Amino acid sequence: MHDALLGRHRAAGAARRPEPPADFPVLTDVYSRPLAPPPAAAPQPAAPVPASDPGLTDAQLREIERDLRLQLLQLMGPELERLVEARVHARLAPAVATIVDRIRVELENEIRRAVQDALTQVVDEEMARLQREDGD
Repeated sequence: MHDALLGRHRAAGAARRPEPPADFPVLTDVYSRPLAPPPAAAPQPAAPVPASDPGLTDAQLREIERDLRLQLLQLMGPELERLVEARVHARLAPAVATIVDRIRVELENEIRRAVQDALTQVVDEEMARLQREDGD
């Protein structure tokens, strides 16, 4: 019963819907219309112009390409910086940890040697003092 009701509704809606005119535009149609100039306060990105337009010179095409590259760099710059920083951090972190561990081991060894040398010197001086006292 539910399907019959929906079928009746669909049939009635299809009969009422007019056909589009023959010159109705579709998504694949290409229209060229003049672009409105951007407001002076906020510079807008240059609209891409098809390379097939015979009115553009090579210099103008290079200028458009340069402008597009600059705009892309401005838009993508912060994200690129974040990605580069993350990759550098990921690669440097293990190397820094290894270097810090090596320095720590070297410092511990140097401190042990310094303490051992200081203790040896104190013991030698004390033994020499005791021998002098015994000899007197």
